[in-house]
Order: sequence, then C-alpha cells, then structure tokens
Amino acid sequence: METYSFAQKLKKIFNIALPSGANSFLDIFVIAISMFFMGRLSSEHIVAVGVGLNFFMLFYTINAIFYIGTNAQISRFFGAKDKKNANLVFSTLLIGSFFICIPVLGLAFWGYPKFLDWIDMGKNSRELAEIYLKIVIYSLPVMFLKNIMISALAAIGDTLTPFMMRIFTTVICVGLNYGLIFGNFGFPRLEIVGAGYANVATAYLEFIILLGLMLRKSGFLSFELKFRYRFFQNALKIGIPAGLERLLTLFSLVLTTKFLSGYGDNVLAGSQIGTRIEAFSFMPGFGFMVAAMALMGQNLGANRIVLAGDFIKTILKISSGIMGILGLIMAIFAKEFSSVFATQEEVIHISVLYLLAVGLSQIPLIWVFVLDGALRGAGITKISLWINALSIWTFRIFPMWLLLHFGFGVEWIFVMIFIETYIRAVIFWLVFRTGIWKKPGKTI
Repeated sequence: METYSFAQKLKKIFNIALPSGANSFLDIFVIAISMFFMGRLSSEHIVAVGVGLNFFMLFYTINAIFYIGTNAQISRFFGAKDKKNANLVFSTLLIGSFFICIPVLGLAFWGYPKFLDWIDMGKNSRELAEIYLKIVIYSLPVMFLKNIMISALAAIGDTLTPFMMRIFTTVICVGLNYGLIFGNFGFPRLEIVGAGYANVATAYLEFIILLGLMLRKSGFLSFELKFRYRFFQNALKIGIPAGLERLLTLFSLVLTTKFLSGYGDNVLAGSQIGTRIEAFSFMPGFGFMVAAMALMGQNLGANRIVLAGDFIKTILKISSGIMGILGLIMAIFAKEFSSVFATQEEVIHISVLYLLAVGLSQIPLIWVFVLDGALRGAGITKISLWINALSIWTFRIFPMWLLLHFGFGVEWIFVMIFIETYIRAVIFWLVFRTGIWKKPGKTI
C-alpha cells in the first residue's frame, strides 16, 4: 500500500490548493475592485452591482452540474492512469455544455427583470442593476465552457495553468474597469456600463486562452471532437444534486438579500460590502475544497481508500488553522476593511456586524467546504445536497424569516448565519465519519 509522509501530503495538497485558491482570490479581487470603483460613484452603484452579481450567481447552479461532473469523473480516470477515457469525458462535457449555453442565455434575459422586481430595491439602484445585467449576461456561455476546462485541469492536479492565465487577465480586467468606468487611458467615461463591458471582455479573453491550451495534443488532457453519451449521463447523475445544492444555497443568499432590503438601501449596501470582504476568505477555502475533491477522486480511482481519508483529515487540520487566523483578522479589522469601500457611517456599521458574524465562524465554514468537496470527489453529491439544503433552510432561512416577521433588528439576521454555519459543520463531520465515501474504482 502506497504511503505518504506528512510533508509529502502537505506538498500534494498545497500544489493543488495554492494556485486554485490564488485563482479564486483573483476572481474575488476583480469583483472587489469593481465594488471599490462603484463606491466612488454612489452607494446605489454598490447595491446595483451587488444585486446584479447575486442574479448572475444563480447560474452557477448549472455551472456546478458540469464542474462537479467533470472533476469527479476525470480525477478517477487520472488516478487509474486512463488517459483515453479522461479525454473522452473532457471532450463530451465541453461539447454538451456548448449546446446548453444557448437556452441558458435566453433564460437569463427572460428572468433578470423579474428578479430585480422581486428584490424591491430603490428605483435608481434598480435601473443601474438592469443596465449592468444587460451587459454581463453575455459572459454566461463562456463562463460555463471555461469552468469545465478549469475543472478538468484541477482534476489532474493542474491548478497552476489557470492561475497563471488569471494573473494576466486580471491585470487586463482591472485596467479596463478603471479606464471604462472613469474615462481614463483614452476611454470614454461609461461608469457602470464600463464595468459590464470590462468583465465581459475579460471572460471571453480567458476562454480563448484556455481553448488554445486545450487544443494542443501534448499533456494528459486534450480536446477531441468526440461525444460519449454515457459520460454526459454520468455527469448529470453526479452533477445535478450538486447543482440543486448550489441553487438552494445561492437562492438562500438571494433571499437573505431580500430580507435585508426590507431594512433599507444603506443596510443592503453594508451587507454587500461585508460579503465582498468575506469573499476574500473564500480564496483559501475554495483552494482546499478543490484539493479535497481532486485528491479524494484520484485516490479512490487508484483504490487507495485509507490514503484518501488521510488526505482529507490533513486538509482539515491545516485549513482550520489558516481560516481561524483569517477569521480573527476579519473580525478585528472589520471597520478598517469596510471603510475602504464606503464612507457612510450606517453602511460601515452594518458591514462590521456582518464581518463579526462570519469572521468568528470561519473554522466551521472551512470544515463545510472541505468535507463537501470530499463527498463530491467521491461522487456522493446527493448527501451534500441534503445536508446543505436542510441545514440552511431549517436553521438559517426560516429563523431569519421569523426574526424579520416579528421586527427584530438586522443584527439578529447575522447571528443566525453564525449559528447555522456551526450546525452544518457538525452534520458534515458526522456523515463523513460513517465512511459512506469509501467507494474505490475508476468509475462512479
């Protein structure tokens, strides 16, 4: 039986987690820069971009189906050293998602006015959000396609390639945002329209770069014009529960935004700033989740069950230390961080309250991320669906609704976020300990 020392396990974990986490950081950094630029215009611009991104995130539901379906299958074949089938999975899902992108784009255009009406924000904020969404929606198709390529690379442990690409495109994106929003570098001043154009242009640039890399015949993965229905079917079987989980999770975030909108635009703006600051903690969180998913799949594919479990426990230990420190920093310097994005006292105060709640619950949050990733890597996505759905809707959303209904202050909304995160982490750990994930073999 193959064994690894603690140092060897750390090396394999960080080889996947660090570039993946840094790539996530760059994604979040671009959003934060947009929010910073919007803050220089007005709090209504912050609300518009924040709510617009909430709508956009709903489509991560569909994206999650193919991301998880790709990663779970290719990591198994990579562990079993089956290059032929790994490439067939990759090609099949890239072709399949291409045809799904078209109706998804139509759904987005049909749905965004209804979404904005439902959120019920201020008139000016709504108009700005509509302007922003009309533009960024066009990046949805390439978002699906490029994330399949990123997922496939992560499945074989290559998170460095997407990260290096993202460094280049982040510089381009920030420059375009600065130029198009404020009219610098010879560009016209387009404000929120410029932010939309900059983000769409960057998304297509990333897609073109990744596609060029995947058309090469060198390396473990390469695209071929081949489609195998059974791999597409497997992806749906594995991915649909993950997609439903993401839908329910994201919708709970949107519903929380809806609850907060009842307290006024300043409260909504403060919470949006808080969530964007918190998003920086998702950088290592996402990296460790991807590492857990890939290493679980690879080791089960190679029939190394004990090693798969050891990797997950090691990830939990190191991620808890890192996220615990980041959470404390987030809580201690909440006001300083919030002041970067806003000047109004009420907006800053709400952001601070939110950051205290999430900063002090970063350790259980990373347990949720890692154990969720481990179950996904094992192909057990239905379990993750039930845990996330039941916990979030039973211990977070329903209590929030009661608090709002009985007129409690906004700080109690944040308290429920704190409590529910701990409850969900405990449930995930209890399920993981049962060993339900122990399903070796190169197929799921």
